Amino acid sequence: MTDLVVCGGGAIGLSVAYEAAKRGNRVVLVESKTIGSGASWAGAGILPPGATLPALDPIDQLRAASHAMFPSWIADLEKISHIDVGFSRCGGLYLARTAGEQATLMANETWWTDQGIAFESLNRSELLRRCHALAVDSIRRAWYLPDECQVRNPRYLKALEKACRLLGVEIRESEELVDIRCQHSPSNSDSCSVVTNRSKIQSARVCVTTGAWTRQVLQEFAAPTNTTDIFPVRGQIVLFRLPQQPCSHVVNDGHRYLVPRQDGLVLAGSCEEEVGFDASTTPAMIDALAAWARGLMPCLSNASIEKTWAGLRPASIDGFPYISPIPGMPSVFVAAGHYRHGIHFSPITAQLVVDAMQGVQSLIALEPFKLGRGQTYAQ
Repeated sequence: MTDLVVCGGGAIGLSVAYEAAKRGNRVVLVESKTIGSGASWAGAGILPPGATLPALDPIDQLRAASHAMFPSWIADLEKISHIDVGFSRCGGLYLARTAGEQATLMANETWWTDQGIAFESLNRSELLRRCHALAVDSIRRAWYLPDECQVRNPRYLKALEKACRLLGVEIRESEELVDIRCQHSPSNSDSCSVVTNRSKIQSARVCVTTGAWTRQVLQEFAAPTNTTDIFPVRGQIVLFRLPQQPCSHVVNDGHRYLVPRQDGLVLAGSCEEEVGFDASTTPAMIDALAAWARGLMPCLSNASIEKTWAGLRPASIDGFPYISPIPGMPSVFVAAGHYRHGIHFSPITAQLVVDAMQGVQSLIALEPFKLGRGQTYAQ
């Protein structure tokens, strides 16, 4: 009998397992493929600043809480794992190249002020001082947000995996979830049987963290009203290599971004494509991303392309993740549907899930993230 079985080995699943193990729980984590091989690995590791004043919107509350947790969360993680995850408070540049983008970002000034998020408006010369590698002729205005951070996703996942193992988490790869069955005992405690293609595990609690596949996974054992509206949205990334870092800040241009690393690598992304569970790259999108990146940062024109890849983000219809017990199965939790925020929201999600499992009152209400709040997504 174990205390918790986590189903899914991405950033959310690893973080839940890590948090539970730190609190003395016996944890088993099962992953159908390999640890950290999904959307968590594929992302760019951008951590936008969170509110420093009380936030009303549930997503803003999650972002604010997780962003505030990240420095100490990373410090503890690196201390346990001895892995440098590349976390830095690098600051972010937000560019307006059209009148519409300028109007949107000017309106964001009010939102940033209300949220207590520090920002600085930049003209072209000030922007060049921040990042001399940018082609500024097409840029109308820019803004600098000093509290934007970044982390290197693969290193973060490796650190979480190693820390979990060192804390006693049993990790089983290539093990697919088949069924979950729970029984309520007279002693007011539940016992769950987690059935995989290779074993059967008895546990007091279960947490399903299977990302874009969560809706399909829940259909195997949950009532139709208790499934999610999560669906996959593909993003593609181009990785360039330069002799040295061209700029220390994340560069945001609408939904696209450049993430310069200290070792000269530059990530260029991304896109939002609803193509089902196809995680392949396409020549047209890779060419478009490369052309955009080279136009915005001309030094990339002579840079070699190290790699290209794609990932499937777990999106939901209303944009809210699911952090919730399953109605009728209170010992089984779901933590999925974080879309672009899986890495960023992993600390607070882990805390909320483990708190809820242990009956600890949370500072953030989970009602907006419950199962059954919306209609099921139909593909």
